[in-house]
Amino acid sequence: MTNSLKVLIGEIDQIATSIAQEGIGNTKPWMGAEVIICEKAPKATANSWQPEKRYVETIYVGELSWLFNQLKKVFSQIDGYGHIWKEEFYGRLGNVAMKYHAIIRDPSVSQLLSSVLHEAYAMAEEIFDYGAILALPITSGNQILDDFVGFSDLSAYLSQEETYEFLKEIGLA
Repeated sequence: MTNSLKVLIGEIDQIATSIAQEGIGNTKPWMGAEVIICEKAPKATANSWQPEKRYVETIYVGELSWLFNQLKKVFSQIDGYGHIWKEEFYGRLGNVAMKYHAIIRDPSVSQLLSSVLHEAYAMAEEIFDYGAILALPITSGNQILDDFVGFSDLSAYLSQEETYEFLKEIGLA
């Protein structure tokens, strides 16, 4: 592991420790990079020229927003953040939160945040394996590469069933 990857993983580990020790913050709802964290998403607007935002519905709005802010502090220091993969980064974090809620009906706040943090670890490794988070070079309608990964493949993505089995194994489901 390179020195800079160790530093990045160490910073994510500090956030994980805060979550494990219930040192979770609470902040205003996250809105950025086409992602909005809210309790209830508004109805989709028909015939709008703007693409829909990625609404992440959760009862843990303040806590999930805190995590997004913590991860922003860590990842915004990395080359390519603002120009290449920022929307993919937050979109993937949001997708994980939405998928987790779809699988686990009443997660605890630490379970939800831990699942999202797991994706941050995966993206940290991706940055150092490939030089950036894999993202679509051109998008339309607020789509990200992660939106097209629907089935398990050989690149560490898990299907919904495999994710649930993994969560059961580690005690989060």
